[in-house]
Amino acid sequence: MKPNQLHAFVAVVEQMSIRAAARVLGLSQPAVTKIVRELEREVGAPLVERSVKGVRLTEFGKAFAPRARLLLADMARARDEIAQIRDGATGSVSMAVSASFALTVLPAAFKDFHTRLPAVDVQFSEAVLPWMLARLRDGFLDFAVAHVVPGTLDAQFEAVELFPVKLVVGLRERHPLRDARSLHDLYAGEWILPGDDHRGREAVSPLFTPLGLPPPARIIQGQSVTVALGLVGHMDLIGLFVEPLVKLTFKRHGIRRIEVVETLPTLNVCVVRRRGQLSTPAAQHFIECIQRASAAAMGG
Repeated sequence: MKPNQLHAFVAVVEQMSIRAAARVLGLSQPAVTKIVRELEREVGAPLVERSVKGVRLTEFGKAFAPRARLLLADMARARDEIAQIRDGATGSVSMAVSASFALTVLPAAFKDFHTRLPAVDVQFSEAVLPWMLARLRDGFLDFAVAHVVPGTLDAQFEAVELFPVKLVVGLRERHPLRDARSLHDLYAGEWILPGDDHRGREAVSPLFTPLGLPPPARIIQGQSVTVALGLVGHMDLIGLFVEPLVKLTFKRHGIRRIEVVETLPTLNVCVVRRRGQLSTPAAQHFIECIQRASAAAMGG
């Protein structure tokens, strides 16, 4: 498989149109069609079918699309690693971090990294775990720093633990349930929780299973902690947040911490990578800066 074949196929997948893919690639439509057909001959199966609405992926194409993206990402990472070895402290690092980590440990880690390797380009994304895992799976990220419920990470990922954090319940100051002191009293309310829409309530079950409870019946799921903080501060929603956000953001958003009698699960802040993915020298160096900054923040 040649890089131009993979690029053409991925462009068709993303645009779902030969014409649009050709425009993105700066090629003619016949050229894109020819390249995709060459790839199909190489893999031994049809990947794309034309239809009156444009194109659609075959069963083989749907299975191959994430592999094609991953192959391109790994090739780019390999070129980056060679350049870093050849030219020294250059290249790029792409990572995703949680909101609380971005506001606490990340500044010290990045200052350390940037002082040592100022020529390396760094791309940050702020996200929650489901989004991070999807991007890691497709090869778009070198690594992520996320809050992980112990024992729940899929086998295709590996994690390096940094430090534990507690979960806390947050409500707006005038929420009708603001005097509740048990999750059982809060349980029937409407919750906003980080999760994956495709998995529904199953995505948040690890937060409630240790308490002997199924997920609440009424859940709004989202990929943004900032959105969750804003909505909890202005609506009668119940949120679960990590403890570092209490001092940093609760007061500003008009949110109070609710001390419940139950012991909420403790999450581990971890560096998460796709299992078997080799880090470039720059990415590995950033991970080491994160480990040092995390140890310093925890007093270690």
